[in-house]
Amino acid sequence: MPLRELLPIVLGGAAIALGAGLAACAAPPGSTGASSPSAAAAPAARPSASAAASARAATGDPASPGDARPELPPASAEQIARLPPGAALYFSLRTGDLDVAVRYLPELAEILVEANRALGSQDPLHVTLANAGVDPRRPILGAVVPAPEKSARAVVDAIAKGASGNALEKVVRGHAQDATRLRLLVPLASGADPRRALAPAIGVLTGGAPLDACPGAARCAGFGARAPLGVAQGGLAAVAVHAEGTDLRLDIVMPLFGAGADPAAMKELVAFGEERGGPEGRCSRFDASPVVSVCLDPDRMGELGATDGYGKIAGALSHSVDPKVVPALAAQGLAEARQNLWLAAPARRLASDGTLGLTVQGKRSRLVGSWALTDASRAGVERAFAAERCAVGDATTRELLPALRAAFGDPGRGFDDPKKALNAFREAGWAAYLIAAAGTWPNLLGVIASALDRGPGADPDYEVCARHDDGRLVLVAQIRR
Repeated sequence: MPLRELLPIVLGGAAIALGAGLAACAAPPGSTGASSPSAAAAPAARPSASAAASARAATGDPASPGDARPELPPASAEQIARLPPGAALYFSLRTGDLDVAVRYLPELAEILVEANRALGSQDPLHVTLANAGVDPRRPILGAVVPAPEKSARAVVDAIAKGASGNALEKVVRGHAQDATRLRLLVPLASGADPRRALAPAIGVLTGGAPLDACPGAARCAGFGARAPLGVAQGGLAAVAVHAEGTDLRLDIVMPLFGAGADPAAMKELVAFGEERGGPEGRCSRFDASPVVSVCLDPDRMGELGATDGYGKIAGALSHSVDPKVVPALAAQGLAEARQNLWLAAPARRLASDGTLGLTVQGKRSRLVGSWALTDASRAGVERAFAAERCAVGDATTRELLPALRAAFGDPGRGFDDPKKALNAFREAGWAAYLIAAAGTWPNLLGVIASALDRGPGADPDYEVCARHDDGRLVLVAQIRR
């Protein structure tokens, strides 16, 4: 199942925050993957006096305090710890601020329209979610965990080697448990019925299958004493609905090579329910307080992009395709899907643990991003950005981008060839953007610089600052709309 089709439902603004945080450079028309990202992302910094004055002069708008929204309580550490460990990405989204976020991230509007279309609503998405019982004052938290890459690859390997008929069916059955898993922690408004909240979204995932109430339904038996409120199976996924205090927890399992109604999907759903602990290691800086926030692990994002590709390959080749060309098509698709893994693990890794967030204050927004530096990049970045450096408008591409490129130095084998890197980015597809945001954008600075030579196409009413902070590169972009 193409995970990209589900992004409007489960990720919404989180995916767009990445695209805005890394100002994307458009790929030539007709490319099948994505386009090369730029490094104009950003975390909370202290702009220099001269740069801040220039930005205020350019906007002619001081602070616009009358348009500010009240501070809302952040998600607690206990709530975040209910997310599964080892996710490719963690995200939070404040649905009550979606109308504000669209002002700064116009690309978000398209995703919201798609989400409403999927949910059968004519209202703005934040209204749709409020009507479904979601509390707009608190964030939705979520995590996406990829299927095991080596296991999932075996199915496409078998197709590429010519397996067909009963032999192929046996391989697919043996990997029915390979699935993308998602967890959503949805804050419920006072008085909302947890069994009915988000019913349209659950219906989209399960092809309209009914939610069987637990503990009575047969499907609930595997959960034992931790039985959810209800389970549904069908369509793309198996879904379990849990009530946890004032939150609704949705556990979602989407098989790569089977259907949501498969018994293996329910077995995975039961096992997934036991996984908790939240971000660990690389995503230790995840912050759920901005309007939209996301943290990404590059290696796991590579696995997510690759395994999603494997599922699409198997699905496409299971239909009316000439058997003679199936192995070649599978081999080509496998090579393209594996570009996600190549992008995610550069020979000379420069950064990881991409953590980005959007906050809004009046007519201004701030995109905040930080990345953990590696032994290969820490010294150079610390020397160049020990003191914060800022640029306004197109000076970002003329001054700050070259300084970043010099500080990071050699991008490593393969990434020193912009054509090869750009081709890999395109073939990897939608996940390439998120892999870049997770930490490989410094390796792509050559591609970014080449793309920006054709013109950045950016609004000049912004300021970007960069600094080194305790082993991390911190970027802050202040934008006015």
